[in-house]
Amino acid sequence: MKQFIPYIIVLVMAFTQAVAAQNNSFPANLVKATQNGDATTLAAAFNDNVELVLPGKSGIYGKFQAEMVVREFFSMAEPQEFKVIHEGTRENASYVIGALSGRNENFRVYFLTKSADKKTIIHQLRIEKQDD
Repeated sequence: MKQFIPYIIVLVMAFTQAVAAQNNSFPANLVKATQNGDATTLAAAFNDNVELVLPGKSGIYGKFQAEMVVREFFSMAEPQEFKVIHEGTRENASYVIGALSGRNENFRVYFLTKSADKKTIIHQLRIEKQDD
């Protein structure tokens, strides 16, 4: 029995990490919405007031107005691909850093989110031009 203890410990650690990774992963529908330039789907996850920092615009907006600002950005940037580079948690918040490729420019994207009732709520969205 003692010979199996190291294997059991490794299995428990692997299972714990897999569960933690699932709990921290950014929702696939928000990744897809960012890649497709779908402001409506993103706005559905916005907090009632969301901080936006986009090229040429920044401020705290209500959900509806934030959707219009993001829609305008997406129409200008014409997103082609979005990849999550890093994500993590800190206290009761989580963050995601990603790379967004537009038709003519590349951007770094930062989401600050919190979970409420098993739903991801976006509190801040920051999109900055990325110099190659």
